[in-house]
Amino acid sequence: MSHPLHVAFLWHMHQPRYLDPAAGRLVMPWVRLHGVKAYADMAAAAAAAGVPVTFNLVPSLLRQIEAYGRGISDDFLEVSRRPAEDLRPAERAFVLAHFFSCHWPTMVDPYPRYRELLERRGREFDPARADDVVAAFSAQDLRDLQVWFNLAWVGFAGRKAPLVQELLAKGRLFTEEEKAALLDLHLETLAGLIPAYRALQEEGRVELSTSPFFHPILPLLVDTDTGRRPRPEIALPRRFQHPEDALEQLVRARRCFEECFGAPPRGLWPSEGAVSPEIIPLVQEAGFGWAASDEGILFRSLGDGAGPLDLFRPYRAEWEGASVDMVFRHHELSDAIGFVYQKTDPAVAVADFTGRLREIRERCREMDEPPLVAVILDGENPWEYYPDGGEAFLSGLYRALEADPDLVPVTVGGYLEAHPPERSIAHLYSGSWINSDFGIWIGGEEENRAWSLLSETRAALDRALAAGEVGEADREAALEAVLAAEGSDWFWWFGDQFVTDYAYEFDRLFRHYLQEVFRRIGRPVPAAVQVPVRRPRPVLPAEEPKGFLHPVVDGRRTHYWEWKGAGSLALGDLGGAMHRGEAPVRRILYGFDLERFYVRLDPTDTDFRDWEPGLSLRLSWRGEAEAALHIRPGPEGGWSAEARLDDAGVDLSVAGIRWAVGEIVEVALPFALLGAAKNERLSFRVDLLRDGLVLDRWPREGPLVVTVPDEDFERRIWLV
Repeated sequence: MSHPLHVAFLWHMHQPRYLDPAAGRLVMPWVRLHGVKAYADMAAAAAAAGVPVTFNLVPSLLRQIEAYGRGISDDFLEVSRRPAEDLRPAERAFVLAHFFSCHWPTMVDPYPRYRELLERRGREFDPARADDVVAAFSAQDLRDLQVWFNLAWVGFAGRKAPLVQELLAKGRLFTEEEKAALLDLHLETLAGLIPAYRALQEEGRVELSTSPFFHPILPLLVDTDTGRRPRPEIALPRRFQHPEDALEQLVRARRCFEECFGAPPRGLWPSEGAVSPEIIPLVQEAGFGWAASDEGILFRSLGDGAGPLDLFRPYRAEWEGASVDMVFRHHELSDAIGFVYQKTDPAVAVADFTGRLREIRERCREMDEPPLVAVILDGENPWEYYPDGGEAFLSGLYRALEADPDLVPVTVGGYLEAHPPERSIAHLYSGSWINSDFGIWIGGEEENRAWSLLSETRAALDRALAAGEVGEADREAALEAVLAAEGSDWFWWFGDQFVTDYAYEFDRLFRHYLQEVFRRIGRPVPAAVQVPVRRPRPVLPAEEPKGFLHPVVDGRRTHYWEWKGAGSLALGDLGGAMHRGEAPVRRILYGFDLERFYVRLDPTDTDFRDWEPGLSLRLSWRGEAEAALHIRPGPEGGWSAEARLDDAGVDLSVAGIRWAVGEIVEVALPFALLGAAKNERLSFRVDLLRDGLVLDRWPREGPLVVTVPDEDFERRIWLV
């Protein structure tokens, strides 16, 4: 019997939680920016086509969309709103560093003014030249950049708005009023997203499904030792075994979904398609009827008996009396949309995709049950790489499917309701959609360190709760923080598999959630939770010292030549991208003579005398010994300093440490104190602390390593 091929698209939409518990604001803009692009576009495309598809919406994304409606902002939005004339120096540097954060070939280069601003800044931005570059940009240049960054992210649905069309046509010389109107449009678009998807589901045009609340890897929450099943050779961290957390992530997801959309979800995309037999009872207990994973999981579950047509039917996965219906992702077709067709003419891409579907239908002619192909992929990130945001491809694809009687678009739940599984899987393979294992999230040095910190934090929470020492409000806040730290995204960016300009920010957010747990249970935050999980990477200075320094350590810019020839650190906006340029330190200079190491910290604003209460600085050097100088403001003005050598207090005058705070911070440290001989290596870093907790560290990726000079240092420099 010949059946038409049923085609189920599942578009997965997800963002991790960017709400910093220490700051009370969203520190990254991706919920908002993807909201005005892919999330709005995908809903509009589905509404226009009338083709049934499944949208998978993760609760951590939904709650952040709602947060914008409650007045919560993100750091990029705050800097965007500030009038260009009022931007402080560090905010100007922030705009130039981060307001080209998009795919340049499709979102910058097509627009002459945006491209011009990028070329003037430089496609390879050198933070060491930030002051010079900023000085070359007028207030109008910066305003145009503020507008273009937020305008380029507006997707094809939003570009039908008259305001957006007017701004695109104008191209330059934008006003503050136009900028404000554009940012208001962003928020209006976000406010309409959840109602739009809810309306599509209530009209029966789409199915909405969800994922565990904070997008954790469920099998690893149940037991991190599961990571060794698909890869017996990997190293594992301290064991984390909390199936109750896996269930809590599912229960909270279901509750959030029902609050947003007025009906409970039937379907579940386990984060990253990660499954194991042990999650089946949890999925069933939480009330989900179907789940999905990747074809690699299916074929490994079926073993040697698997046939080429087995991918095109549903299954019932069973374990210890529990079960869940499952479909499995066609890897090649899904990846074609995500990674291949972006460089192809849309009509050619649609023809190729539908041609492949027809080939599958031909191969399935002899199947007794109606065949299904599941196309499951990221619903947000691919469209940045399509020249028109994917509009022509999506609309063409939906039209082609609607017109072909042999290809029947369906929702996952709709297909399963009409065609329940006839076959079962007795032992579901443990793995994810990536390589059918968990190697992205566990097994590496950094990933394992993160799991160990999470395990220690979870154990501390358990002890505090068992002792009855935590009130209800703090208990809920601590549990929410630990659940947020269980999200997969933090582990995704640890290690070297993937690269992002914001790796340090993900690291810091992960640790801030752990720190929040300790604050809520009234325990000291362990030192290990205050330092980056990411291992130190080699840090190169933007400029190395070009001669000996002999500064007057008085906290003043004494004269031009005082720090001439100093080295400087290539740190960009030192407060981190997520501090809106508000970190108190703008630049770090360093150098030496034969006896001492010198450091100068330049302020973001006029000088260091207007200092935020609770903030302090800690400068650390390591040779044979480690010295640390902790500088903090006094309660009634003035500054104090405390020095430690290998964790023992030392008298500054006896140790020979000189320091001063005023317009700038200046410090001199004797090499002899560290036991650092000539031509030996010495490391250095600066920490920013609030009430004893490390907020930031510079350099972020590891200490600066310098060589202690000898008498021939200047001669060698000039010979080079």
